[in-house]
Amino acid sequence: MRSLRRTLLCALLLLALATGVPAVAAAELSPSEEVRLEADIQADGDAKWHVVVRVPLETESDVETFEAFAQGTGTGDFDVTLTAFEAAAVEASETTERDMVIVDTSRDWDVIESDNGTLAGVGEIRLSFTWTNFARVDGERLIVDDAFETTDGTWLPGLAEGQTLVLQPPEGYGVTTAPVAPRDRTLQWDGPVLFQPGYFEIVYQPGVEPSNSLVDLSNLLLVGALVLSGAALALGLYLLWRRRSEAELSMPLLGGWESDSDSDSDSDSESATTNGAAGAEAGLPDETDLELLSDEERVERLLERNGGRMKQAKIVEETDWSNAKVSQLLSSMAETDRVEKLRIGRENLISLPGEGMDDIENEP
Repeated sequence: MRSLRRTLLCALLLLALATGVPAVAAAELSPSEEVRLEADIQADGDAKWHVVVRVPLETESDVETFEAFAQGTGTGDFDVTLTAFEAAAVEASETTERDMVIVDTSRDWDVIESDNGTLAGVGEIRLSFTWTNFARVDGERLIVDDAFETTDGTWLPGLAEGQTLVLQPPEGYGVTTAPVAPRDRTLQWDGPVLFQPGYFEIVYQPGVEPSNSLVDLSNLLLVGALVLSGAALALGLYLLWRRRSEAELSMPLLGGWESDSDSDSDSDSESATTNGAAGAEAGLPDETDLELLSDEERVERLLERNGGRMKQAKIVEETDWSNAKVSQLLSSMAETDRVEKLRIGRENLISLPGEGMDDIENEP
């Protein structure tokens, strides 16, 4: 019996934090008890509060103790709940400079008998009252924020496990600003949760449909993470595509490299990249300007990327030109001293002027 009385007091002392009761008292309420605070905001700014405390009753003795407590027989313990809200209204009134009072109070209680045979039932205490000027009226908007503040913080610093706070807007109003996502215009907090001063910033406006409700911060973070992940993936694919495109452009001709090239082609591509840097230092056209080069300039670029010398057959292979075209082009370039030709057996060795013909036996 003494344990049940202590449980009831802990549940009610949660609501008496404004009178100086330490917040740790709320933590003594076990998960089997429930406290629900519901405020129905009115269009004129008043709030109709409904406070419900539910406690499991295991024996008939618990039922008798609960009934005596709920009736306040010789104790007055139940009045502490209303006193807490009256004190909170006085403090909030000083902070907001709005005249706030607690009016139209009513108390009710009931024992709901259990039908499973394991409990004697559930005791329920209900307290209702109206808190005037709870919300700020700003034109058509209703703003709930400073009513939770006092000159020394907030009168509701948090909820313990098993405790719930619910805020309902007037009929026809929707939520445009809130610290949590509304559920069909209803804002709800389930303990355990802490409320720092300034936490509550809620705006209601008429004509706002539930579909226009805010997105919860956690959902925003999830959506943001997905967007960032998608952007990172897209950027990675773009860089991969760009790198491959640059690799293709680094070859002497558009058709000179394929994705299924053998190791020789890969080696030539690496050589082309290395020599391309030297070409840039020499003031040669950029890789993207290959189409603007003449045939002679392409041959010179190809020779530069292969150490200044190549066999004629290799030039045919790399450029994908016909033997006749390459032979005629190289003869013309040799006549103008743009290249040098050396006959070695049945092949011609082509080199840039000044490269010399040393160690020709080691040429590929």
